[in-house]
Amino acid sequence: MKPAPFIYHAPATLAECLQLLAQHNDEAAVLAGGQSLLPLMRFRLAQPAHLIAIRNIADDLRSIRNTDDGLAIGAGVTYIAVQRSAEARAACPGLVNAIELVAHPAVRTRGTICGNLCQADPASELPAIALIMEARFKLRSASGERVVAAKDYFLGPYMTARKSDEMLTEVVFPRRPSEEKVVIKEITRLRGGFPLAGVALALMRGKGSTSLSSVALACFGVNAKQIRVPEAEAALVSHGYTAAGIAAAADAIDRAIHPHADPFASVEYRRSATRTLFQRAIKEAHEEVSAQ
Repeated sequence: MKPAPFIYHAPATLAECLQLLAQHNDEAAVLAGGQSLLPLMRFRLAQPAHLIAIRNIADDLRSIRNTDDGLAIGAGVTYIAVQRSAEARAACPGLVNAIELVAHPAVRTRGTICGNLCQADPASELPAIALIMEARFKLRSASGERVVAAKDYFLGPYMTARKSDEMLTEVVFPRRPSEEKVVIKEITRLRGGFPLAGVALALMRGKGSTSLSSVALACFGVNAKQIRVPEAEAALVSHGYTAAGIAAAADAIDRAIHPHADPFASVEYRRSATRTLFQRAIKEAHEEVSAQ
């Protein structure tokens, strides 16, 4: 299908882009890589009257920088640029590894990290990574700037805290401890397809062979939005890598998620799959940190 008619804008500066957003508000959409937005427009699930492309804006939006707050990724940075970045791999290796699960190389060449996070697809991996890594989102408008924590950014399916006159100009991932292990497990019908269920886990070992000093766990594809599961995290820190701790965490995950049914999977399947994915993820993460 063809998209509904729209007016195309290609501002040369960020200030001009923000002014266009202030002028058109809900009738405007920002175009970066277009790998999420354009398919929605072709199916007329999104019908912006004004399309604002950021491709001509200066390199400020295409930078990957190490800052005091962590790894800063601009709105124009593609998946593949992060995968190839030595700074990104040193600061957040779990993020780089997660990108490998996103779609296909052709999509990763054009699609952007910030575009994915603006889309807030409940089945996407990167919002879950942003949650367990406690990323921060820099939102700018013509009237100012604010920073929103990941836990407050994702509001629901395809819904974020970004206002209609704001643009996500940068996302910052805090630098990860060298002893941390991040594991993502998911089930898809086809390689590169959207997950039917998924779990993202980050952990660090404690002093004992089974103790865990920190755990961050998020689920995706099984809820209206990606969620962290604090009850499961607390159970693992309290009981450690033990049968009791893993069982308590799995039960907490089951209580936290609210999977949906569709032609590809039932509610029961998604619940069972999430439990299994969690068990595989924590086993792999614990084995790898034990080997360090």
